[in-house]
Amino acid sequence: MKNIVTFIAASRQRVLAAAFTLTLGLGACNVTDLQPLDALSDAAVYNDPSRVALAVTGVYDAAQSGFYNGNVGGARGYPFGAAANEQGDVRGEDLVDEAGFFGVVYNNQYTASSPNIVYMWANCYALINKANITIDGIKTAATGGVISASDELVYEGELRFLRALSHLELVINFSRPYVDGSGSNPGVPYRTLANNTQTNITESAKQGRGTVADDYTAMLADLDFAEANLPATRSGFGASGSVTRATKGAAIALKQRIRLYQGNWAAAITEGNKLINTTTLVSPIGNYQLAATQRAAFIGAGVTSENIFSIENNAVDNPGVNGALANAYGSSAAPSVGINGRALLAVSPNLYNASFFTCGDLRRTVMMQQDGGSRTTAYVIKKYLDATTSSDFAPIIRYAEVLLNQAEALSRTGNSTLALTLLNAVRNRSVTTAADQYAAGSLTGTALTQAILNERRVEFIGEGFRWGDIARLSVEPTFAPITGGGIPAKFTSAVALGSKYSCGTPATGQTVPAIPYSNPLFLWPIPSTETQTNPVLAAQQNPGY
Repeated sequence: MKNIVTFIAASRQRVLAAAFTLTLGLGACNVTDLQPLDALSDAAVYNDPSRVALAVTGVYDAAQSGFYNGNVGGARGYPFGAAANEQGDVRGEDLVDEAGFFGVVYNNQYTASSPNIVYMWANCYALINKANITIDGIKTAATGGVISASDELVYEGELRFLRALSHLELVINFSRPYVDGSGSNPGVPYRTLANNTQTNITESAKQGRGTVADDYTAMLADLDFAEANLPATRSGFGASGSVTRATKGAAIALKQRIRLYQGNWAAAITEGNKLINTTTLVSPIGNYQLAATQRAAFIGAGVTSENIFSIENNAVDNPGVNGALANAYGSSAAPSVGINGRALLAVSPNLYNASFFTCGDLRRTVMMQQDGGSRTTAYVIKKYLDATTSSDFAPIIRYAEVLLNQAEALSRTGNSTLALTLLNAVRNRSVTTAADQYAAGSLTGTALTQAILNERRVEFIGEGFRWGDIARLSVEPTFAPITGGGIPAKFTSAVALGSKYSCGTPATGQTVPAIPYSNPLFLWPIPSTETQTNPVLAAQQNPGY
């Protein structure tokens, strides 16, 4: 994302504008001008290798920060620079919206015009469209001899990885989970057409939702291509290139996540086996391994052995004070107590008090703290460090996830011994007291699977995983987050403070009511800005909106 030249910024506006023709009603903005005077044409971009490289880099920039409220400068990290992490958390019950900053989503009060929903949809599809346009461009460049065929395949692998990641974010928020009806419910439009001509825009505006299964098939096809054509490590992109650019390992890990969401345990294990050496727990692809502690896995900007894929933020290009991870999650107290963040999201007593979150867990004692600032006694997360320049990378895939995904799939298929080994590999670096650790053979079957699911809540708080788990588990009677499935009850900030925090004491007094799985509010609505331009989607709106 660093040093993107002016023409890429201008091209970014042009590409996003074309995408937003389908997704946003931006009023006076001239979103149908497909060739603004201040932007280079596609022909000019894709006849020079350095410009081709910058065009691909520009797609990562779109992944990091897009429009918010129709304002290019108000990015707030949509979709993946911060927003996906934050929205994935606040849809669940393990954080508290301290300042009302995420209130519409947190309180399940959204409508088809709610900005958080409109701009997650719009920016994901803008990113998808930019990837599609760039795929067309690099193919043209390769055909014309501007870049080599091998370079084209690597670029295309990156772009298809980002396209799959974006569609996954959409389908888990706007559609029923795959495990409900084996993907037979309405999905989201899987867009592979470059909307850079009026003809293509018109065609895309007629595209319907298809099914969830259609989306999963297309995502997996994109990731199979990415796995086949991406290298294990990236050179030429600085010290963080193998983390901030898609790699073979990232494609495999995302496939494993998708297979887990499908409930296809055998396929999830197949993907995980590519990345896990069960003897050393060092990945044969990418050399990934757990950091010694969770603290060591979160260093702000930069690379650790645990990081498989992140979105880069830096001092000059970040989600801003209203969206940056450290400001949203970090303490509002001044150093040395805090980091001068905003503590917009606090840890909920729902998680803090949970019986499975042991009192001596380092993820509590080292990676959380009482705010000590404007939120006073609320507990906040210490994963993100830089509230001054907002340079913390947004974690998308960590090796800890690969291990816990594999543990769950193994547990569900009867391999309790290896499943517990992988669970303990993640857990025991933070739970260091023998009395709190799981002894070999102590958990099997349902109890083991539940322990793995509990571990996910503790390990991934602040990383946006909770919603994906709530969705996929809601149709499972044994593991549903509430009876019958749905979104658990939550605390409001007024009561989620002080005496409500008590390790091991069940939390009570939640005032944001639970949302049953059958309630239309379990799903986000297709934004009205989309249904206004696409009559097919207007007729396929989620029920209740």
